[in-house]
Amino acid sequence: MSSSECDCEEEFSIGDLVRLKEDEFLQHGIGLILDKRDDSANILKEFIEQLGIDPELGGEDEVNEALREANQYLLGTSVYLVHWQGGATKSVFKNIWMFYTEIELLSKVGSSNRQKDGEN
Repeated sequence: MSSSECDCEEEFSIGDLVRLKEDEFLQHGIGLILDKRDDSANILKEFIEQLGIDPELGGEDEVNEALREANQYLLGTSVYLVHWQGGATKSVFKNIWMFYTEIELLSKVGSSNRQKDGEN
């Protein structure tokens, strides 16, 4: 993966409205960003340890390979807690941590406030 691909991270803010990438008709509804974390590598490491897998050992080849690949790209980026509402799929997931590569911006928080301030 080239370094130019890693430089394209979109910066979302808490309160932004988002949709899943390529979900033009909002089949999965819209999402509201509730939180942002920059320690996604630590989150994954804690999860792996909770499963009882030691990432330092070579016994779990598939897990280690997945960690190596993820660490090269996504684990160096932010993750966003998104609350999903509506949509045709009636997903059981409401709050889910997502990478910026999975979501697209619908509306930036505060954009309507900036328009009102500009009118005054």
